[in-house]
Amino acid sequence: MVYIFAAHKGEVEHLIKKLSLGKRKTSFPFLQYEGEEILLTITGQGQINASASVASTLQEEKAKKEDLLLSLGSAAAILGRKRPSEDLLGRWFWIQSLEQESTGRCFYPDLLYKLDFPEAGLKTGDKILELGSMGSRDTVSEGHSDSEEHTVSEGVAGFNNTLLYDMESAAVFQAANFYLAPEDFFFLRCVTDFGVSPGEEKLPFSPLSRQERMQALLQKEEDKVLRFIGFLQEKSKERRKEEEGELAFRQQLQSLSEILHCSFVMEKQLERLLRYAFLQGISPEEVREYLEQNFGRQNAGKDALQDSENGAKEEVLKGVGKDIDKQGRLALIDKRAGKKALSSLKEWILSERILQVKCNGSGNLLQIHDNDSEVISPIPCERSGSTLPEGKCEKSYPYQEHFRHIYVEEALLQSPEAERILQKFPKAKVIPIKHYKDVFNRKKQGRLAQSYSRKLILAKKEGQRLYDGAVVCQDFSESHFCYTSLLMNCPFHCAYCYLQGMYPSSNLVMFLNLEDYFADCRKWIAEKGSLYLCISYDTDLLAMEGIYPYVEEFARFLNQENALRIEVRTKAGGEGLWRKMQRLPLSSEGRKRMIFAFTLSPEEIIEEAEEGTARLSSRIFAIQKALEEGYLVRLCFDPMIYHPRWKELYGALLQEVFEKIPMEQIHDCSLGSFRISESYLKAMGKALPHSPHTQFPYENTGGYYHYPKELMEEMEGFLYSRLLERLPKEKIFRWDNREADGVNEK
Repeated sequence: MVYIFAAHKGEVEHLIKKLSLGKRKTSFPFLQYEGEEILLTITGQGQINASASVASTLQEEKAKKEDLLLSLGSAAAILGRKRPSEDLLGRWFWIQSLEQESTGRCFYPDLLYKLDFPEAGLKTGDKILELGSMGSRDTVSEGHSDSEEHTVSEGVAGFNNTLLYDMESAAVFQAANFYLAPEDFFFLRCVTDFGVSPGEEKLPFSPLSRQERMQALLQKEEDKVLRFIGFLQEKSKERRKEEEGELAFRQQLQSLSEILHCSFVMEKQLERLLRYAFLQGISPEEVREYLEQNFGRQNAGKDALQDSENGAKEEVLKGVGKDIDKQGRLALIDKRAGKKALSSLKEWILSERILQVKCNGSGNLLQIHDNDSEVISPIPCERSGSTLPEGKCEKSYPYQEHFRHIYVEEALLQSPEAERILQKFPKAKVIPIKHYKDVFNRKKQGRLAQSYSRKLILAKKEGQRLYDGAVVCQDFSESHFCYTSLLMNCPFHCAYCYLQGMYPSSNLVMFLNLEDYFADCRKWIAEKGSLYLCISYDTDLLAMEGIYPYVEEFARFLNQENALRIEVRTKAGGEGLWRKMQRLPLSSEGRKRMIFAFTLSPEEIIEEAEEGTARLSSRIFAIQKALEEGYLVRLCFDPMIYHPRWKELYGALLQEVFEKIPMEQIHDCSLGSFRISESYLKAMGKALPHSPHTQFPYENTGGYYHYPKELMEEMEGFLYSRLLERLPKEKIFRWDNREADGVNEK
């Protein structure tokens, strides 16, 4: 459903006619009109009316996260020293940020699509704007154009610096966010005035009445507004079809759950198993056929009793024969039999066929360059097995390129670090924010939707910056093992990555106050004597080196601190990465204290589950060059990812590694199968419901999910035994599943 809200009927009267909306006859306290996939509500003027109408409408209609919201209406352009030209009047703007004047709080809808409207900020106040009340702020720069792009160094062009004013929008956002997701909020405002002089009913340059003039201005770009509403209607229809598909799945799940006599826990296991099966192309009909072929009818026990001789009746009642039908199959007559059937079904699904669902690329990749303009790596869209919906709506408004919007904390706006990054994105729109959490930690965000158009957030990290290594992670026998977070989220998208369950947003946060990190390291070393620091623990810094040289800066710091060792884990590779390692300002001694840890996976796993990362051949090339440059290199076969042909794939991987990498020069290796915390996997399942890696039928041990024990031990044992052929066991770090309940999240 598309929920449209407007303060006054006069602002949308012509749209009501064009959309053929009919007045809803109801006792609801707010005037409403409805049509195909649309419910339009007239809120009344002011924030209290707006908040009350939005909340009551969404509650009454049982709105859900997948619904869409469009806020329409008029706005004043804040007038400063330079009066904007009159063609600003009648322009519709897409609102990129909202500020509540009374509290100073700011709100940010997601800006995922390339719309026909220029963007603007908006301030929501409690009274009608008076001319000149906003002081000397300019609305737009002189000589504006229709261009939506601006260059940081050249200042503002077009309408990008426009600031509007209304009396409802901030309240609409806050009320709606209890029900809907910010990626589904759209605020469009038409400039109808620049404020009103006290006691003045109309401005001197127009002979029309104020109401007539407003109507004319609102209709000036009406076709663009109608086209956008049509886009939302089509999107709503698509989502309704998805809801119908989910409902059909729920019905199938309930039916099978009853057949198997599932408890609550068993039903959850069955749900995950069925979702995984369907993602592999196993149909519901095939699942039912398997159960019918291998298990008896629910009333088989009654048949057995009727056919048994009286002397055997007591034995049958003890359970010796009542659960076997005439064909000798286990009959599904109780929960005990259902558990056996569920276990059998799981084994069949895991061995039935090869993985069919892959992480399809979006074709919308942000290329990351090093200083020689060679592509090191792309930043992908997070597809997680889901293809981009085709149809009218997506063709009408494609997704914005990644990093087309960059949010910058106000304290960093004039910093050389921020300017250094912004100059790499000359077409980006820069949006000042007070704190990165205002954007990154918003309620009800959708990672999958945001992944189609990721935003960059430049921030300063306050508080704790160094963290003790988690008990569930390998510390490689380092006594002072720590990690730090310089990025929130990762430029790559690995379908199994726990970050998708750890963070509420797909956007990337870059922390730029490196000197504070260095000060923390010095303090730690002074207190403890030494420090082993993972700087790329939960991201891939090398993939971002072309945007900001984190690794280079830490290399300079490493030269100054002899008691410091640094680990940089990566899935990047290729000649660009090699040249970057060549240029690092490190002495030969310093290179022995910087460990490059390369995650290695079979090519099929890279293609299916590690979107955007370097190919295996590129990683091996980078490893060879790193060894030649005198760096320590760690090989990480972690996490091992299940594939029906896992033994063949990992065997081929090791063969290629042994042939191309001098194993005697490798510092050490780590191995471990996939494992993740219960809370992270739950969040990942909600964010990425169509990924086979979130729906795999894992086992839960102590609050952590992992592969079934026998499978886990077989996979890890196979790799460990093969590595022992080339490395002493002292150089092989295998996760001991007796510690931390057998799992870790990495």
